[in-house]
Amino acid sequence: MRKALKRLAILIGILILLLACGGWWLVSYVEPDEELTMSYEAISVKDKALDMIKKLKPELVLTEADINNLVKMHMSASAEPLAPDTTLDGAAFDLDGDRLIAKLNVTYKDRLPVQLQAEYKLEWQAPNIVLRPRALTVKDIHLPLRMLETQVIPLDLPQQDVVTVQDVQFSGEQISILFKLQLKLNL
Repeated sequence: MRKALKRLAILIGILILLLACGGWWLVSYVEPDEELTMSYEAISVKDKALDMIKKLKPELVLTEADINNLVKMHMSASAEPLAPDTTLDGAAFDLDGDRLIAKLNVTYKDRLPVQLQAEYKLEWQAPNIVLRPRALTVKDIHLPLRMLETQVIPLDLPQQDVVTVQDVQFSGEQISILFKLQLKLNL
C-alpha cells in the first residue's frame, strides 16, 4: 500500500512538473519578440491635401509611415480596438499593396503578454480607408477573426467643393489618392 502511494505521489509530482514546464513554454512562445509602442506622430491629411492643392498636383501620397501614424492615432482614440479583456500595448504596420500587416503587442487579462500578427485588406469607402480583417495569428497558431473588428480610418480631406476623389490606388508601400480639382472662377 505504501509503495503504491509513493508511486502515485511521484506520478502526481511529475505531472505537476510537466504542466508547469508546458505552461512556461507556452507563455514564452506567445510573448512579444520585440517591444512595440503606440506612439505616433500626429499627421493632418487635410494639410497634406491642401498643400497638394496649392502645388496644383492632383495626387496625395500616403506613405507607409503616414498609414502607420494614422492607424495608431485611430486605435489609440478607439475605445476597444481588440477583443474584450485585451489591452493594446504597441503596434507596427507594414503596407503591401492593398494589404496591411500588423504586429500587435497585447496583454490578455492584464497578465499574459502576447504578440499577434493580423492581416487586413485595405478598401476605400469615401472619405475613409477601411481595414477588413483577413487573418489573425500568434506565431503559427491561427486565431478566430471575431477577435478583430473592421477598422474605419477617417481621412480629414478638404471640402468636397474644392476637390473630389477620382481614384485611390494601393501600390507597394504607399496609397495614392488621385483628386479631381474643381476650381471655380468667379468672373
